[in-house]
Formats: sequence, C-alpha cells, structure tokens
Amino acid sequence: MDNKKHDDSNGQNIVRRSHFIKSDKINFTYYEMPEKNNKSKGSLSTALYFPIAVLFMEFILKLSSGFSILDGLWFTLIFTVFPSFVFTVISSIFKSERINRGIAFGVSVCLSIYYNTQVVYYNVFGTFFVVSSISNGGAGQALNSVDMIMTAIKSRIVFIILIFLPIIFLVIFSKRLNMFYKSSRREKILFISSAVCVQIIGVSLVNFTAESKDAKSPYNLYYGELQQNTVCERFGLLTMQRLDMSRLLFGASSKIVKIDSGSDALPATADTTDKKKTPNIIDTDFKKLSDNEDSEELKSLYEYFSENTPSYTNEYTGCFDGYNIIFITAESFSQYAVDKELTPTLYKLYSEGFQFDNYYLPAWGVSTTDGEYANLTGLIPKSGVWSFSQSAEQNINFPFSLGEQSRNNGYEKVLAYHNHTYDYYDRDEYLKNIGYDYKAIGKGLDLGENVWPNSDLKMMQNTVDDYITADSFSVYYMTVSGHGGYSYNTISERNAELVKNLDYSDEVKGYLAANIELDRAIEYLINRLEKADKLDNTVICITSDHYPYSLDEFNGLDELAGHKVDTVFERYKNSWLLWSGSMEKPVSVKTYCSSIDVLPTMLNMLGFEYDSRTLSGTDVFGGKDPFVVFADRSWISQNGMYNSNSGEYTAFKNSENKDDIDALNSKCSNMFTVSRMILDNNAYEKIFSCEHIKGQ
Repeated sequence: MDNKKHDDSNGQNIVRRSHFIKSDKINFTYYEMPEKNNKSKGSLSTALYFPIAVLFMEFILKLSSGFSILDGLWFTLIFTVFPSFVFTVISSIFKSERINRGIAFGVSVCLSIYYNTQVVYYNVFGTFFVVSSISNGGAGQALNSVDMIMTAIKSRIVFIILIFLPIIFLVIFSKRLNMFYKSSRREKILFISSAVCVQIIGVSLVNFTAESKDAKSPYNLYYGELQQNTVCERFGLLTMQRLDMSRLLFGASSKIVKIDSGSDALPATADTTDKKKTPNIIDTDFKKLSDNEDSEELKSLYEYFSENTPSYTNEYTGCFDGYNIIFITAESFSQYAVDKELTPTLYKLYSEGFQFDNYYLPAWGVSTTDGEYANLTGLIPKSGVWSFSQSAEQNINFPFSLGEQSRNNGYEKVLAYHNHTYDYYDRDEYLKNIGYDYKAIGKGLDLGENVWPNSDLKMMQNTVDDYITADSFSVYYMTVSGHGGYSYNTISERNAELVKNLDYSDEVKGYLAANIELDRAIEYLINRLEKADKLDNTVICITSDHYPYSLDEFNGLDELAGHKVDTVFERYKNSWLLWSGSMEKPVSVKTYCSSIDVLPTMLNMLGFEYDSRTLSGTDVFGGKDPFVVFADRSWISQNGMYNSNSGEYTAFKNSENKDDIDALNSKCSNMFTVSRMILDNNAYEKIFSCEHIKGQ
C-alpha cells in the first residue's frame, strides 16, 4: 500500500491511499475526507440526535394516547431541549467513540422502553404511571395480568415499533456519521448553557400566565396539583415526570385561591330559613388552631374550613339511624350493568331505592384504589401518589370514614372483604387504617379456586356468616368479578351462555356476563339478610371504582349507550344504588352529584356526627348547590357544564342563571388543593383532637 499526499483545489492536504491486489496487479486509489470535516459532520449529528429522538417519542406517545400534537407543541419543544442535551453530553464524555456510542445506545434503549411502557399503561388505565407507582411496585401490580398486557401491546403495536426507530437509526448510522466522539469542554459548555437558556425561556413563558384563572393554564399546570395526562399533553412526558418528582421531593406549591364571596355566580349557601335545619358541623375553634400553627399551608386550610359553607340537616337526616351497613365498591360497575332481565337484583335496588340519575364517577389517577379513596373518604385523591397507601404509611386520620364512625357508634362488627390478593394496592394497610378488620385472598379468605378474576358470589357465600348474627354490623366489600378484559375474564366465560344471544360484540357481552356474578352475589346477600330478619334495618350502598375503561379499546361504551359517548362528561356518568328493605317507595334524585358525595350523604342518613365543611364532597340533600368536578378540571354546576379542554361553557336549557367561570374554576382548583393538604398534613388529626373542639 502506498500513502502519498497531494493538494486539492482548495489547498487542503488529502491522504491518497493506493492498494495493489497482487493476483491481478490492479491499482486503485481512494481519498479520505479531512478529520476536521468528519468532526464537523459528527458534531452536528451528535447535537441533533437526542433532541429529535426524544421529540419523536413524545409525538408518538401523544398520537397513541389520542392527544393533540399541536396543543402544547411549543412547550413540548422547549422543555425537550434540556434533557436531550444532558443525554448528549453524557454520551460524549469518553475518548473512545465506541464507549460513547454504547452509552447513547443504552440511553436510547431506556427511553424507548420507558415511553413504550407508558403507551401500554395508558392504553390499559387511561393515565400515566408516576414515580410513586414504581416505588410502591404499582406498575407491576397494576399490570399483573399477562393477557391484559398482551392485549394492550397488540392494540398499540404500530406505535411501539415506531418508538424503537431512533435505536435502529443509531445502529445503522451512528458510526458512519462519526457520532458521539469525545466532545471538547467548549462544546459541553455550549450544550449545557444552551439547554439552561432554553429552559429559562420556557419557565418564563409559563410564569407569564400566572394571573390566569384557568385550571389548565400553563402556570397552573406547571405549579398546581399535578394533572398527569394534561401536563403530558401540554409539556411532554419527561416534563410531567420531572414535575412529579419535584412534588415528591419538595412538596406541592399550590395554594388555596381566594374567591369573591359576593359573586352571584358562586353556588348559593344552604337554605336556613327552616329553623329545624341545623348545620352539619363540629364546633371547632379554627382561630385557636391557626394562632398556634406555624405552617402557612395549615393556616390557610383552617381559614378555608371556617369560611366554607356547611350542608344542613334535612328530611333524610337519620333515616337510616341504627341500621346495619353494607357498602360495596363494585369493580368497573356502571348503569349499563343494571338490567331487568340480566341483573334483576341490581334492577330491584335501583327501581325501589334512591335513584341518582345524574351521578358521576370521575376517573382519578390510580385506577381502583383512587376510586375507593373518593368513595370512602369524601376527598379527591392526590395526584401523583397512591393516596390510600400514603394515608396508611403515615397513619393519616380519617375520623369520618364509615369504618371509624361505625366503631365510634358501637357497631359490633366492622369488617372489610376483597376477593383478590389481600395486599394489592396496600389494601390490607389502608382498610385497617380507616377502621376495618379485613379479609382477602391470602389473609383469611379461601374461595376454593385459583382463577382470575374470582367470584363475587363465592366471596359473599364465604363471608356473610362472619357478621349475620351480630347485633350490628358495618361491612365493606371491594369486588373483582367485573374486572376487564372480558375476553379472558373467567367469570365472563362462566356466564357466557346467558348473554350469547345479545346483539353486542363479544367484549361487551363479556362485560355484562361478568356483572351477572355481582347480581348473584347481591341476591345471595339479600336472601341471607331476609332469613336473618335483618333486611329492613340494613342499608345497602353500591357504587363503582371507575367506569369500565377496558371497553374503550373496543368502543364498548358506545355500543351500550347506542351512540357515540362524550368522553369529557358522559363517559363518567354512572350508577349509585342506595336501598333498604324498609323503603316503601323509590326516591327520584335529579341533583348532580359524584363519588365524593357518597360519604357525606351516608353520614347524614345514618345520623353520624361530622363536619361537612371539611369534606370535598357534600350531602346531596344538604341544601348546597351541586358541583361535580373531574380529574381534568372540567365541572358541572346546577346551571351548566364547563369543558376545561376546550374552555367551552354550556348552560343548561332551563337554567335561570349563568355561572361565573373564573369563580367556579377557582372553586374547582381549591377542592383539589384542600384534599391534598388534608392528606399531606394529617389535618383531621390536628383539627378534631379534643382540645380544639369547643365545649370539650
């Protein structure tokens, strides 16, 4: 081989390499590009790779989740720069390009797996998992069904493959483009300083919207209670994860917003003209609490409670005084599962009991356990954590839970049951924390078969004897037979013959078949109560943890509704069954209400003492105007509904008044903030200790 130098037309030295193939004595020559040009090309491709790759993954995630790419496009672009340039610097530290490319490859693989895991998780649960889900083992627990995972993967396979494209590009082109050489100190400084400057610009643009009352303004999304899905859509997944970690490490910075109490558009106070009506409050010295408190957050909370309008006693106060209590959170239950022919017992409870025709069940961040939290505490779950798990870990006091209230009011048996693994979602810890003695699979409950999901009927058959002979009992059930997906649900298969002739898809048939098992469980319970002469003094309350979201992939709700279901409001319309054998006629309830209203309504009906000012929900009959809030900060008042996604307000046809949008947006935000403050500060423990109760 012969190496020589010669000048090109630009005067640059180019190395000529001549090779001779001895057998044919053929001479050929090729020319290498100068190292300076190679480095320049490599510098550009190195600088662009991670910003483009991360942005590409963000856009694919948005498409997979049904988000708008244009909505929040600029913030996603801006906030992608900082992490992308950090990845770039990490991948150009060593002298060896091979090592640097290996680091870049490893980072790319981790990012692809992370984004794809979120794609699958969102497809199953309608939200993204956060740090607390990982630290609690939640992501693994939530996706413990191989069939559920495979169904989600198959339905999103195109998006999953696309997210891996940056890795394929890296493997094919990184060496050819001379990518990830050791960058100079100057280049590192340039990368980091550019990233910091762009980040500062992004935060400045966010702060520019600080005066906005819109719960979805950039400022409120960035600094307020974490709205996982919306933050991901507006700012990107990596930014959502960063904000989540920031809240875990440093706490939330959201504050209670002062609202003009003179606004005519605010929900009216309860009617107190009837002297027989008294406020449902515990006479607490909030001023004394505030004077002795150093925390500004707690001071603001005490002020909020002291000024908050209470609900009042009413015609249903104490109507179930002294009754036994059966409270059921039914997995994926909905109004579509109530059918005169298929589920006659559920239909009996609706047709003879309280008929809440405008009841909504918002979907919160952590699927089933957040649904339970809303049902059992009357509070909105805190975003970014497992609220019930946090409450158990920190021994948070919930004095108004039915478990604690039942114990305080002398109930002989206060029990809870679940026909799945006992420690799923830390259920064994948080149910104990709110006053229940608990049994489940692996903890005192044996249903005689190892199937998924287990039978609600068998759970009822194996538990009623624990309390049916007691003088008084308060029992909580979390069922599981209605769990999706219904193509591999054991209970759906067991009852398949009963739905085979229905004009629905197989997945919808499976959903209805699964709820037949719940109906049989309630039928068995009622028969046992009747035989024990306990039916007339027992109240049965049934609601759900969330709507049947596993049907979303198959347009199942549209099938059941017979039309395209609105995904902002109608999707969350549900059924709340409240019935007792002593009821002589049904009660039609048109008031708008939601799952956080269940507990205060029950407390009033049972005649239990509680402070209505300190719950996010309200007694449906307590005189306060209705206000239903959703996880995305949309809401429904007595006058109309507000879509936070579009900013559109729709007044009801017969409404005489129009709402003050800004005032009710602030009210909505406050409900989330106050619920979070109660959990983070163990506020009930501080408020309702004897020294702060007047007269004690």
